[in-house]
Amino acid sequence: MDYKKTAAEIVELVGGKENVESHTHCMTRLRLTLKDYNAVKEDELKKVDGIQGVVKKGGQLQIVIGPDVEQLHNELVPLVPTAEAKEVVKENLDGEKESIWNRILSYISGSVTPALPVLIGSGMISAALALCANLFKVDTAGMTYQLFNALANAAYTYLPVLVAFAAARRLKTNEYVAAFIMLALCSAAISGVADLTLFGIPLTTVKYTSNIVPALLMVPVMAFIDKYLVKYSPKSIVSIVRPTVLSVVMFPLTLLLLGPIGTWVGKLLADFCVAITSLGPVSMAVLSALHPLLVMVGMHTVITPLIVNEITTYGSSLLFSKALAGNLAIAGAALAVGFKAKKLENKSAGISTGITALLSVTEPALYGVLIRLKKPLVGALIGAAITGLFIGFLDIRAYATASCSLLTLPIFMGGDSMNNFYFACAAAIIAVILGFAATWLLGFNED
Repeated sequence: MDYKKTAAEIVELVGGKENVESHTHCMTRLRLTLKDYNAVKEDELKKVDGIQGVVKKGGQLQIVIGPDVEQLHNELVPLVPTAEAKEVVKENLDGEKESIWNRILSYISGSVTPALPVLIGSGMISAALALCANLFKVDTAGMTYQLFNALANAAYTYLPVLVAFAAARRLKTNEYVAAFIMLALCSAAISGVADLTLFGIPLTTVKYTSNIVPALLMVPVMAFIDKYLVKYSPKSIVSIVRPTVLSVVMFPLTLLLLGPIGTWVGKLLADFCVAITSLGPVSMAVLSALHPLLVMVGMHTVITPLIVNEITTYGSSLLFSKALAGNLAIAGAALAVGFKAKKLENKSAGISTGITALLSVTEPALYGVLIRLKKPLVGALIGAAITGLFIGFLDIRAYATASCSLLTLPIFMGGDSMNNFYFACAAAIIAVILGFAATWLLGFNED
């Protein structure tokens, strides 16, 4: 892909730079918020080199690119002017005002998604350390191990700072002031410390490190106050007034009110994850079967904050394991198409995207093969559901986040033994075999 050329074509086909209100990206998709979705030339957009699919969901235009989406996004940034810091009435893809619920989900997802590369890097470092400790008997008390362990732990410890920064950028308030406030709250003098008082008022003990909900609550309030500061402050001193007032107001407000509320909400969300996965293997079968469908419509990132919150609260996530079943079943279904197809284009697409799904991302297989041929998608859902039963029965948990593939299986290392990791490897193999077998038996129409 010629990133510069593709970026220019995308801007033109979505209605020009004036039509782009905001832009970001996740692991595989370019995500655009537009002022007028009717201006998008979707059919032409799908034909642009490097674009694997176009999804309209959650008030966004999601353009499926693949692993090199970041390079493309870097070329798109200079082509799109910075959005004005004003309130814009968002509309959904039918031209109606976007619901409050969708705006909340979009805000949460858009604030957590930019931090995913850090979490994935941290997760893989933790997995490598676990591998060294369990298989190669590396001394965990050694200085080298401890330093890399500190690096891995920093991602979750200071995750609220990253989320506050991304949320502030999304809501067009000062991201550095937001990060500054969260850094103070995450300090050893405040986070988790009991018997603190402010203005003589006893403070609720709140652990701000690894807790993203207070950050998500703080930034919208800060953005609201900031809007009026910019509007009414004298222009000559606004650069001094804004950071000072925002810091002095938001710091105690978060300590007294938003922090305790955030902790309560975060605990409820973590308990919700436990509740929906505690119904036994059947619940994991349903969640695993839903995973490819959520990826298909681009809504899988909505669950990401729940998974992150579950890991930061309990140290592991059963909910995340649905991605192991779903992703590897997609890979198996695509490979079945590659081996069974008669047409060369389908055979080539099935094998190449199946290998990609095994080793990195699933969107090429999902959009290039499964959705297009239909029945292989059903095969993937069957394979994912049965593997989900296996995962739920054995309570297979992830201890970090990464795009589930054969290369990232070490994220399932944790706990008191290596059994969880061995079971995860077995689940991955089962998902590939079942996705392959179900697709092979169902067959598909290549036309």
